[in-house]
Amino acid sequence: MSHSPTEDWRPEPEPQNELERLIKQAAEDPALQGRMFRLLMKSELFIYVPYHPELVGEHTRTTDQGFVWCTYGDADGPFAAVFTSQAAADFEMRNVRKAGGPKPMICAMPADVLMRFLNDQQTTVRVMAAGGGTIRLQPQAVASLVAGEFTGEHPQSGSGEKTQVTLVAVPEAKVPLKLRQAIRVFCARRRVPIGVYVFHQADAQTGAVPGNDLRVILWLRHEDNVFYNDFCLMAQKLTPRHLEFYCAVVTSDDEQAVTFLQQQTPLWPLLKAE
Repeated sequence: MSHSPTEDWRPEPEPQNELERLIKQAAEDPALQGRMFRLLMKSELFIYVPYHPELVGEHTRTTDQGFVWCTYGDADGPFAAVFTSQAAADFEMRNVRKAGGPKPMICAMPADVLMRFLNDQQTTVRVMAAGGGTIRLQPQAVASLVAGEFTGEHPQSGSGEKTQVTLVAVPEAKVPLKLRQAIRVFCARRRVPIGVYVFHQADAQTGAVPGNDLRVILWLRHEDNVFYNDFCLMAQKLTPRHLEFYCAVVTSDDEQAVTFLQQQTPLWPLLKAE
């Protein structure tokens, strides 16, 4: 018996580039998400568009002109299918054909341009990589990505108006285990902060501590938007849903804040018992 390969049978492609390998790794290690989003926005991406003969070839369009892309759906709702390689787009085309309807064209463009087109406050984007990695971005997340909020290009936290709050230290054992471990590994690898501290906020009038929040203060040697961005992405991913996560930055020129922190026990670095 002989078998002839057809377009309906072919193995799923392996990751084709660094981004596709990183997407799979970041699914297991949230500390890599900032790096993943930065690389994503520097990459060429691929999207399905309705077939029109006049679209074959290279074209120049502005975000004001817009363009039409294909929309698909799954159990979580409609989405625009975006791919991180030609191989990933070609492979997924099998499922498009099985579903029936006209065959789309594959359009390639820089990620920063494509995401600006897709940033219409309505479109959910499903980024698919060869090797099975997937990123699902709701409309607000697409807007945040375009604004630089996932890549470290937005202003440092705490640059706005400051308000006085009452903070109560959270004992090490009360910080969720996965988050606690991840913070320590993250900081040990990158060694940007002098210390990391975790607090609850107390009610200003009653002094009661609801305990439904985690307020992390990063004492940094210097302002570092990329570190702050990546730390927050990682910590938010690992913070249990019943807790609200906040993060602020202190540098050594803030004498009042530094004096306060020096009286606290940091979550990182670990202090040797006396």
